[in-house]
Amino acid sequence: MKNLTLLTAALQLFIGSFVLADEEENKIREAMPAKPTAKPKKTKKVLVYSKPSGFKHGSIPTGIKGLRIMAEKTKAFEATFTLETTEFTKEGLAKYDMIIFNNCTHVQKAFTEQIQRDAILGFIKSGKAFAGFHSASDGGMPQWQEYTDMIGGCFAGHPWNAGGKWPFFVEDAKHPVNKAFKQKEFSFSDEIYQYKGYDRSKLRILIGLDSVKSGKKGNSKTNDYPVSWVRSYGKGRIFYSNFGHNKATWWTPFMLQHFLDGIQWALGDLDGPSKSIPQTKNSI
Repeated sequence: MKNLTLLTAALQLFIGSFVLADEEENKIREAMPAKPTAKPKKTKKVLVYSKPSGFKHGSIPTGIKGLRIMAEKTKAFEATFTLETTEFTKEGLAKYDMIIFNNCTHVQKAFTEQIQRDAILGFIKSGKAFAGFHSASDGGMPQWQEYTDMIGGCFAGHPWNAGGKWPFFVEDAKHPVNKAFKQKEFSFSDEIYQYKGYDRSKLRILIGLDSVKSGKKGNSKTNDYPVSWVRSYGKGRIFYSNFGHNKATWWTPFMLQHFLDGIQWALGDLDGPSKSIPQTKNSI
């Protein structure tokens, strides 16, 4: 009888996990844009890497689902998902148009061989695309300084924790990657980073954190805490967003639109500037 009870409990847990998974996918699918903002000029192939080498975020599988459903529903790109580093060679990457790093901490530990590091950076510089979400910036320097230089900054703590609801503002209201934001200021719950190795002059900041209104202080002397940005890198394009720690971010409609537009911008299907603009709020 005891064994039967344990078996029943295990079965209920097993079935329950599938129900929860289905609910999560349903939320993502319902929130996902129905079509791409811009029709792709050709079929775009994207390689999504999601293996952490440091802290493992619980939202990694949610991000994978989000990007898979985005590819399936909008047809903006075709996605290949991997937890392995074997594809990250010059030859392996040649078949792709974009690399996405989905919440993968400490990439300097995953890509230790110089030939792989050169392949990734060379891929982007040659005219290809890169997108990073949340902890894709948690790594790089000092072991892989060039990665930090490429993505635009390295995690240096998160004074704004995942459980809080924080104030944000749109720094570039006319940029196509910010089409999803209907108001210049908004509040949202997610974990927000401060950075080291960050240089505003190399990036076009799209979304910023209003640190003054948040009531918390970070490491920036000018209260400059970027959240989403784009940049040019060689002939390539980069989109990064700090959003994505919380699972719910991946079924929030305006966030999914922002992510889609950032990906399409990096792939070259959306036009928009990458030149740096001055800080618009809280500057000292």
